[in-house]
Amino acid sequence: KCPICGLRLDIDRQKSDNLTTGNWTEEYPDCSIFQQIKKHSEKYPSLPAMDFQGQKISYEETIKQIEKTAAGLLAYGIKKSDVVSIISPNIPQAIIMFYAINRIGAVANMIHPLLPSEEIKELIESAESVAVLIPDVVYDKIRNLKWNKPLKVIIPRVIEALPLWLKPLYALKNRNKFIPDTAVENIFWSDLMVLAEKNSTVLPEDKGKADDLAVILYTGGTTGTQKGAMFNNYSFTCYAVQTSEAGGVVLQGKRCLGVLPLFHGFGIALNVHAMLAGGTCIYLVPVYDFNKCNALIFKKKLNFIFGVPSFFEALSRYPKMENNDLSFMEVLISGGDILSEKLQNRLNKQLKAGGAANPIRNAYGLTESLTGCCINPTFANVIGSVGLPCPDTYSKIVELGTTDEVPAGTDGELCLTGPTLTLGYLNNPEATTQILKKHNDGKIWLHTGDIFSKDENDYLYFKQRIKRMIISSGYNIYLSQVDDCVSMCAGVKQCCAVGIDDRLTGQNVGLFIIPDDNQNENELRNKITEHCRKHLAEYSQPKKIVFVDEFPKTKMGKADFRALENRINNK
Repeated sequence: KCPICGLRLDIDRQKSDNLTTGNWTEEYPDCSIFQQIKKHSEKYPSLPAMDFQGQKISYEETIKQIEKTAAGLLAYGIKKSDVVSIISPNIPQAIIMFYAINRIGAVANMIHPLLPSEEIKELIESAESVAVLIPDVVYDKIRNLKWNKPLKVIIPRVIEALPLWLKPLYALKNRNKFIPDTAVENIFWSDLMVLAEKNSTVLPEDKGKADDLAVILYTGGTTGTQKGAMFNNYSFTCYAVQTSEAGGVVLQGKRCLGVLPLFHGFGIALNVHAMLAGGTCIYLVPVYDFNKCNALIFKKKLNFIFGVPSFFEALSRYPKMENNDLSFMEVLISGGDILSEKLQNRLNKQLKAGGAANPIRNAYGLTESLTGCCINPTFANVIGSVGLPCPDTYSKIVELGTTDEVPAGTDGELCLTGPTLTLGYLNNPEATTQILKKHNDGKIWLHTGDIFSKDENDYLYFKQRIKRMIISSGYNIYLSQVDDCVSMCAGVKQCCAVGIDDRLTGQNVGLFIIPDDNQNENELRNKITEHCRKHLAEYSQPKKIVFVDEFPKTKMGKADFRALENRINNK
């Protein structure tokens, strides 16, 4: 029997309303993201919700801070349906702000702080953000930018969230006085709190609805072609319910590693919202360092560990994974890329030897589905598979370029439908129609752009990506867009970006360059490196540059990037 819904797994799936395509169904609340955690927090007010460098914040205090921040936003002139951008590492103020934005019915626009400044500017302005939350540690990303419209900037200081004993040390390391840009309207976080108290702003009745637009998450390129996937409250609240049920464990009172970034669905939907809706304490990690993360896992005995394959590669090689008690590790989920069978088997061997109850589980999802929407269930973890769709999410494999389903065991494009799908891309109806399509069953299906197969038990197996894309430490990198950027560099005649295999990150970017005549290779290499540093996100900058006289060609006369990729990886 399924341990969650209690139904027999061999029931005739076509005749069951409760178990279809390997799934079970759930009931979902008609509420906002904030309303969901506020309601649940009433069950465990004294439990810690967040831990930041040893500073704990209870659920009761978290709700108070959210509502106070919401009052401050209203006093600062931000209102329902306004867009507020969040550009931040994982710090408590950013999470408080995320929910405060939702409390007043505004929209959170989640932006990667490592993007180039000009691209950040474009994402802020294309979403018509009226305000930005950006901490002092990353403020330089927007310093001196020229804005088309007035912009309010809210600046949390990281030191304000630290425990008392750490503040002097932090202040000593950061001696330079922080001075904001005077070209925009700035307000420090502490002053926003004073503003809320001074104006005695009374929050209006919370009338947030499930179908209200709530969050924008970005997917796609690294050169100004990112697409903003829009989500309503319902997507997040449904996902929290799905996580609670599909996880197979009690969330309340447990401890979770909070290293996944807030701008990513994997981070904000799973690592933050689903955990807070379940009563879990999130141990926030603002800057990823695998040694510090691994030490934190063992020091605090964290129960839930979510990460990308490169993170689990580092964890598997951490000395304490051998000959130690690992029974506190209750749920390990890998997403963002496919976990190799070799690594999965190595980790499972370590977990079993250490007394952990469950093996590591592969999950699959994409920004357009909010985050992971397929996962191996606890009752049947199939090595090499990403498992089954989450509750009320359904899958089919279709022939490329069609909506025609193919038989089990046949490769095709994976399509998904369910309650967590994006509403579409912001200001981009053409791109929306390419991924969201109505099939003959009358449902809207998400075309993932990934090749999968499905076995006779409906378990899904990843084969390859349709698009020319690699994943580095969980970040999508579209190689054609790296090509577009590099080709603009003076001295480059032709370029071809490829993936370099890397044990820790999965893959990095490599470049093959055909230079213009009479170019000095060392000078051109430095020029390309500087050009990429200015125009590409940090994670998509090339790690290796190779100069060649010509590219190998496919039968169609195009550059054979597969051959180049094999060459750079010595295959």
